[in-house]
Amino acid sequence: MKYQQRLQVAVRERLRKLMTAPISSAGHEVHLAVTWVKNQPALRGLLEEAARKEPDLDREKFQTGLSRSGRFFWPSRTEEGRASLVWELMQDIAKAEAEDPEAGWRVASDYSPKSSLQDSWREFAEDVLQPLFDFLSERVGAESSILHTLERYRTRIEWFDREELYTRFEADRANGEEVYNLDLQRFLFLEGDHITHAKPRSASGEADLITHAKPRSASGEADLIGDLDGRDPLVCDGKIFDGKSRGKSYLVKGMHQVVKYAHDYGQHTAYLVIYNISDKLLELPTDGTPGAWPPYTELSGVRVYFIHVRVLPPTTTASKAGKATRVTLTRDDLTNPDAS
Repeated sequence: MKYQQRLQVAVRERLRKLMTAPISSAGHEVHLAVTWVKNQPALRGLLEEAARKEPDLDREKFQTGLSRSGRFFWPSRTEEGRASLVWELMQDIAKAEAEDPEAGWRVASDYSPKSSLQDSWREFAEDVLQPLFDFLSERVGAESSILHTLERYRTRIEWFDREELYTRFEADRANGEEVYNLDLQRFLFLEGDHITHAKPRSASGEADLITHAKPRSASGEADLIGDLDGRDPLVCDGKIFDGKSRGKSYLVKGMHQVVKYAHDYGQHTAYLVIYNISDKLLELPTDGTPGAWPPYTELSGVRVYFIHVRVLPPTTTASKAGKATRVTLTRDDLTNPDAS
């Protein structure tokens, strides 16, 4: 059974446990569900992406509508927005449950004034919690989260395919970046079902098939723009880092390119894959939790995730290599591309 299928089954099982939880342990079951979701990279990625879809949801009205004094309605206009509301609610319940074991059924009884608390919990779980798990199950079944797919791509290259791709890169250095981008394009399609075989017209560049040729416009074209026939294009670009002519400033310009592409396609999320062809350690800034993968930065309303892939084959053992040179990309570098 494929990873996505196993995860789908696990998502449905979590929902079943929530809906059948005894009223005395309802809050605890929410806590366990929240902890489990946070430990699934693919689900975290989906929820991160969902939060970007409707960033200005009226959460206060949603919370008020859950009580008997309010009228319940979904203030969201997308499935992503609705999932985000439920996810935040579950995290609030899980946090409150640590101090108040009755937090779970208390929310349910406010929402559903049935004579049986168990019936209230069941109705609350069906009406309010289930849409989140339906969303996750559907998205996991249709596609792997792009972040999870990119994490698997990074692992595949670093563990198995460094030498093969580097040999191809060396054979065609003039178009070396495309060697890696075409490999990524193929992986995204086969593993995540992201269609990336063509580039439509945008304000940043002309339509063209992805080839080994350089972009024709001064601003360039997005190397990988997926789901072209749908409403939600994937904006993903790959850039080589060699620590020399393609150093920090090259990465900064690449980041500003994907931000521009995201604006062209009305997206709030973009991905910059960095092929580190050097022996240098590249340190990237993040607007998120320090140490959490992947790092990202927010710029002009777009969240750009940095996917750092070490593509230079090791030439010696780690114990003999000596201390590696560190190159640090800062937040100031990103916001001031001309100064890098």
